[in-house]
Amino acid sequence: MNTVSLDGGQPIMILIPLSGDSPLPHKISYSVSPLYELAASLHALAQETPDPRLADWAADVLAGFRAARIQSDWEYFRPMFTRAIPDAFDPVQTRGVMAVDDQYNYFFTLSEEAFVDNLRPMLDAWETRCEDVPLAADLREDPAFVKGRFNLFLSTYWQLFFASQWEALAPRFVREAERIHLSLRSLDEITSYLRIIDPRFRYDDEQEQLVWENGDPDAQPVQQLVLSPSHFYTAAASLINKGETAHLLYRFEQ
Repeated sequence: MNTVSLDGGQPIMILIPLSGDSPLPHKISYSVSPLYELAASLHALAQETPDPRLADWAADVLAGFRAARIQSDWEYFRPMFTRAIPDAFDPVQTRGVMAVDDQYNYFFTLSEEAFVDNLRPMLDAWETRCEDVPLAADLREDPAFVKGRFNLFLSTYWQLFFASQWEALAPRFVREAERIHLSLRSLDEITSYLRIIDPRFRYDDEQEQLVWENGDPDAQPVQQLVLSPSHFYTAAASLINKGETAHLLYRFEQ
């Protein structure tokens, strides 16, 4: 996943041709991925010190793990989410995987090779630190076993803990989608809204293009911008560049 983080990572400037005559909804759209939110929530749970705004929720869920007797499963899979979110949950890759049955099918049909490849960066990190991580050893010896156990854990987590959380969050995502839709009435409105999300956005009147700029001279022209709000994403914002489309992943708290 080619991610450009606003608080670090590879510098790049994104350019989106956008004029007053452009049909703005064709250039800027909205997307949400329940699977990414699920993974981001597990990433938040995996931190030694959770984000303050998620601390009470994390304490309740971890207590629920113990009550549901899946604490050992969580400790087994926790290294998978401690440092990063596996690419299999990439909000671009999982875009459109909305229904619960589709989410289950997404992972059940993911090949063992793809499953292991998604965890390769974490495997390398564990090896570098010479940590004794049972998950890493099992992935090398029996990836089918790990994948099956992971599918079961993910299903249990969704049913017992995340489904109700997602239902509670859904109206907030709807309101964010409505705000984006209303902002697309004019260039000024959408530029102002994007600058609220991230002040590095600006509109270049002379070139008639929307610019995400971080001071680096290198520029990547794209044709579309997809806004992906997230409740559990803990960084400020990041750009995921996929060919001619840039996906802005950002935290919202409304």
